[in-house]
Amino acid sequence: AAATATATTPATSAREADGVAQAIVALRKRYREVDPEGLATCLQTLRVYISNLANHPHEPKYQRINCENAAFQKRVGSYEGATSVLLACGFAQDGDMLSVGADFAKSKGPQLWDALNKLDVLINQLQR
Repeated sequence: AAATATATTPATSAREADGVAQAIVALRKRYREVDPEGLATCLQTLRVYISNLANHPHEPKYQRINCENAAFQKRVGSYEGATSVLLACGFAQDGDMLSVGADFAKSKGPQLWDALNKLDVLINQLQR
């Protein structure tokens, strides 16, 4: 049986990109005043996870994030809404892990670059 590829429609891509923007904006609103340094670290850590996957989409070690990892817990997990950014980028909850499927790069890869651009803008704004 031939595998059928599901094409991402422009409307779907726009909705997913909006999901990333909404998650990032909500995170900024929640922590900009109360913990700006922690927010910056969180956003930079999210950027590393997304960048690693965007640059190495077929590398298994970048397709999974251990949510129980102490560094993840401190930098990302302790910030309400931070995992929503990763979920909006295409990661899915898989027990104690966030992971992407093998076909992720074909269908969702381009949205990672969009998410990186959005994170860069926000990180730059925080550094002012």
